Amino acid sequence: MKSFAGVALSALFASTAQASAWNPEAWHGEIISAQVFLSADSASNEFDQTFRLDQYSKTVTQTFAKLGLTDRLALIGTFDWQDATIVGPGVNVSFSDPSTVSFGLQYQLRRKEGHAVALSASYFAGIDLPPKLLTIENREPVVELRGLWGESRTWGGINLFAEAQMAGRLDLDGGYAGAFSQLTVGADPLDRVKLIGKVRYTDVAGGVFENFPLARQERVEVEGSVVYRLRGRNYVEIGYVSLVTGRNTVSESGLKLGVWTKF
Repeated sequence: MKSFAGVALSALFASTAQASAWNPEAWHGEIISAQVFLSADSASNEFDQTFRLDQYSKTVTQTFAKLGLTDRLALIGTFDWQDATIVGPGVNVSFSDPSTVSFGLQYQLRRKEGHAVALSASYFAGIDLPPKLLTIENREPVVELRGLWGESRTWGGINLFAEAQMAGRLDLDGGYAGAFSQLTVGADPLDRVKLIGKVRYTDVAGGVFENFPLARQERVEVEGSVVYRLRGRNYVEIGYVSLVTGRNTVSESGLKLGVWTKF
């Protein structure tokens, strides 16, 4: 059996809060903060081999911000921090490091009542996790282009909504670095309650980072959450995140707690 350290510790990742297809008005915006508490007892490699973990715990602190610059153009950015402890065959590591740092612009291509289409371009800084660990995020800096589409309808007095996102990432030499897609569906069954379900696919190209070979990584995960509106424009969220399948990834799942603030 191969050493786990060089094969499968690839899911140092949790569902980052993402931009929606609707841009805010000029000088309005939103900040979404969340903590995701994850655990796992196994992981898989590119050969579909499964490895048992003696210990795996991770807390990811996520922050996403969007600020309208004009009625069509918005500034977007993310900053995620992870604290992890991993013990398994050939590895015994604890660390606390950034996992996602990005900034970019989102342009509202089209918007009318119940419909929105947007395009964003972002720069993702390279991350520097311990050298023996793989991660579902890109190690080198990349540029991401993302398309976003959203629809909202009222049926039987209940607001229903759906959103799709697709993105591709290129390294600074123009080579393929990865892809991302997400489908979100939801409903507002009560005046202050929002139910949200998500399915996400992430692909990160293989390569070499500081003489350490990185295999291609894939994962499909699901997320379900309940969002409750407080007074004003503040919201709280509680949800559950779980891996469905993947390659070079940890079979992690856990609780998500979030706060949304619109201004």
